[in-house]
Amino acid sequence: MSEKASRANSNNSPSTTAPGWVDIRDGVQDASDNPILTPTDRLEWILGDPSLLDLDTGERYVFANEVFHGIIWYKAKEVNAGGGEFQYEKLGRVVGYPGAVRPFAHFDASTKMVHLFYEQYAFPLYNKSKIWMKSGKVSDGEISWEKNDVMILEPKLSWEKEGLARVGNPYVFFHPSKEQYVLYYSAGSQHLPDSKVDEPISLGMAVADSIDGPYTRVDNSPLVIEGLDGTNTIGLGSLKLVKGLEQDFDKPIAMINRITSVDGVTGSTISLVNSGNKGNSFKVATLDLIEPTLVDKDWKEAYCYGFDTGVDAEDDNFILVLYNGRNGWAHATETVGATRIRKDLLMTE
Repeated sequence: MSEKASRANSNNSPSTTAPGWVDIRDGVQDASDNPILTPTDRLEWILGDPSLLDLDTGERYVFANEVFHGIIWYKAKEVNAGGGEFQYEKLGRVVGYPGAVRPFAHFDASTKMVHLFYEQYAFPLYNKSKIWMKSGKVSDGEISWEKNDVMILEPKLSWEKEGLARVGNPYVFFHPSKEQYVLYYSAGSQHLPDSKVDEPISLGMAVADSIDGPYTRVDNSPLVIEGLDGTNTIGLGSLKLVKGLEQDFDKPIAMINRITSVDGVTGSTISLVNSGNKGNSFKVATLDLIEPTLVDKDWKEAYCYGFDTGVDAEDDNFILVLYNGRNGWAHATETVGATRIRKDLLMTE
């Protein structure tokens, strides 16, 4: 049996488990209502790259991007209500520029500030991109956004300009032992001819003393991910630490999405990685953590990529992963879905 047929067969016959979830394999479950968020604005066919934000007062927000309408934000109606985990109210556009994509929201409880990092394609050709940051003040669980955004990082190194000069897919956290903010980002660009989309090639790492920078690259070379040889990986879309775990930041656990190509057919799979050197490099722990179904017209038939994590609101033994799937290759639609993974499956050495 071909790899495609085998994967399609294994993903097409799950069994039902807890209400609202479907078993994919032991400890890994898909939301039965997938996709949970879809593009609703006129002429839009993509809603992707979700970021999950939990405030210390219990509110949950989700950010995602469309093509023409920028970054959209949503608020969970009842985070802790059984069966109501994915009831979201659309609040509108938080970054309204076309070409604003791949958001990541960071909350600082000490200052009550939300910092929304995102990738912005340059007008008018949208062939180059930089990373920007928008800030908002939190009061009583509501976010009031400031007007002036700050440019965080632009492509400078040769591998960041490979294909097209792009840096994006930002993820930022404070590293206690480094006493610095760490930024992981994607860089470069390659065209995938079967789906007619562009995806990143490499990952980079930069640090700063303040969340708004300036950020200094840790190395002039791409971030090393060990264990990818022979895996048909042709690019890396993003790297984010797993939120909701009791992390040792000197030995962090993260997820990446791998861009793959097998016999000219491209795809994207989310993998689990870990590090033993404070996140300065990583190695693969679980290669195929969340993968496309290869089932015709399924919401994640071809790609599982832009993602973020958080504690599952219904069962804190699980980590929730929100990500966008693509229901085919050329002329396909992208929507946001959810998978939850039992915590012990992520605690790897």
